[in-house]
Amino acid sequence: MSEITIAGNLGQQPELRYAQSGKANVRLSVAVTTGRDDTKQTHWFEVKCWDTLAERMSELSKGTRVIVKGRMKEDSWETKDGQKRTKLCLYADEAGPSYRWEERGSVKQDNQAVQAVQRGFDSDQEPF
Repeated sequence: MSEITIAGNLGQQPELRYAQSGKANVRLSVAVTTGRDDTKQTHWFEVKCWDTLAERMSELSKGTRVIVKGRMKEDSWETKDGQKRTKLCLYADEAGPSYRWEERGSVKQDNQAVQAVQRGFDSDQEPF
């Protein structure tokens, strides 16, 4: 199975869910825009994340630029009225925010970690 990597923006707020087994999962709607001016096109990808990756990706907000690497798989199911449906989904192996166009200071930081590192630099002691 081949891998694919996409970079785009979250189209909606991620919603973290848990399976009956307790396994965390989240579906992301990612818009990838290509081209410029008259040739600009937006393609939408449904991305599925599991476990810790799902929990972390669910903390991001709508509009956040993300990078996702994973495998394309065809999901299939049957509707209530018996119709068979299929859809391509990107099952994420790796994912996270992209900082390519982020303004400095706009990304949330763990203030305790930042302060610990800063104290270490201020006192010439290793902060860890």
